[in-house]
Amino acid sequence: MDSFALRMQLANDSAGIGVWELDLKTEKLVWDSWMYKLYGISELEFSCTYQAWLDRIHVDDVEHNERMLDEAINGVGIYDPEFRVVHPDGNIRTIKASAEVLRDSDDVAIKVVGVNYDVTEKVDAIRKLFDAKLAAENAAQSKSDFLANMSHEIRTPMNAILGGLQLLKNINLPEELRAVLKNASYSGQSLLTIINDILDYSKIESNQLQLEKASFSLTEVLNSITYDLDSLVSEKRIGFTVNKDESYYEYWVGDLVRVKQILLNLSSNAVKFTDKGSVKINASSKVFEGKEAIYLEVVDSGIGMSKEVTEHIFERFTQADSSTTRKYGGTGLGMSITISLVKMMGGEIDIQSKQGLGTTVTIKLPLPKANNIADKAPKKSFKAPNLQGKKILVAEDNSINKVLIKAMMAKTNADITIVENGQLAFEAVGSERFDLVLMDIHMPIMDGIQSNQRIKAMQPNLPVIALTANVMDKDVQHYYQQGFISHVAKPIDINDLFGKLKHLFKI
Repeated sequence: MDSFALRMQLANDSAGIGVWELDLKTEKLVWDSWMYKLYGISELEFSCTYQAWLDRIHVDDVEHNERMLDEAINGVGIYDPEFRVVHPDGNIRTIKASAEVLRDSDDVAIKVVGVNYDVTEKVDAIRKLFDAKLAAENAAQSKSDFLANMSHEIRTPMNAILGGLQLLKNINLPEELRAVLKNASYSGQSLLTIINDILDYSKIESNQLQLEKASFSLTEVLNSITYDLDSLVSEKRIGFTVNKDESYYEYWVGDLVRVKQILLNLSSNAVKFTDKGSVKINASSKVFEGKEAIYLEVVDSGIGMSKEVTEHIFERFTQADSSTTRKYGGTGLGMSITISLVKMMGGEIDIQSKQGLGTTVTIKLPLPKANNIADKAPKKSFKAPNLQGKKILVAEDNSINKVLIKAMMAKTNADITIVENGQLAFEAVGSERFDLVLMDIHMPIMDGIQSNQRIKAMQPNLPVIALTANVMDKDVQHYYQQGFISHVAKPIDINDLFGKLKHLFKI
């Protein structure tokens, strides 16, 4: 054996590569010593023929292996299969093969020279990774389905609790009972915030959260946040101001709900952790990484944070320390959700804070500018619209919700008819004239989606609003695709309901 052949043999031995040669005229096979090791046999157990080799290959892989070899010999393919071989002791190994076809001067195939090597461990590792990935995906889907179902189940009783508390606000109560009512309303809203945080975090974690792209007014976002925080700001007797720079621009294209969520998370945190002084929102428009962007600063004079806490504040389930949770509450998910939303918009968030001296959070959201709002979304209304002369059908199976919706709609002066399932709603529309249907989704006999489809077939211009505790994005989008004109989430915000009624009836 010359030196080159020796080096090749050493290389093959080191890598565990077997070399073979097939004479196409005689079908005689020549194997080196490694080929016998790869197939788990001795030279005495092998007759050195093409058929003897095929007999060692797993029966399910023979046809594919032969077809690839034929295609290579005929010059219409390459031979590089992966197949299983069965050892005499029953052990199954996976072999990777590669070969070249040698041809004579007339371009006729005369020999095939190739190599085999064992890839069982690699194949097993890939299979385990695939199985683990599939299991993780199934687990994530199961978790998502569980959370969606739990959200629905929790929101249904929460609708009765928060709805009843909203109605009680209009009743003359003694001061001590008014305080109890206020605390109950605040606690209910806090619970709803926790539920929403858990759902949002789950959607972000499983890449199921999608951002909308529609024109919106930043001024409306700022006004809405000022209103939402008004009672807490007044209770703490701190200042709250919104300052608009000369560069401030009102109309942008993006996800209104998520932009508000980002700013409300930061602003409510600032108010929550500020007992003296003020909270300020500074709004402007600047260029960020070559794009027009919304610049927002939330500045507070609150308790602040140490450098160590600041570095970890955006991690999930993280708060300053355990005493923060006991004193101020919360899940610790808000800041993690906030930074995820900012990153999804291609933006940046920065936090500067000193313990005892307050905090400044800066966010940059690179969004396209809009000229105006082409189709303004309905705004909340704090006064019931006068719907005298309008007939509204409500499909709702929950007895508590029936009472609640009837009470909420009383101030509208509309003529309200309530039925307890989709079948009765469909029949009612067939026998009477209605101006609007408020349709629950989950009902016995016939659900809201099927009922809506039948109503649309009969009266395509009759508006139907989905009234449901399902608030996952995919569910809401599905309702719009099914022909619902709008969606009112449970627990029902009476001001949201009034706003959508005003928008619908153009009042």
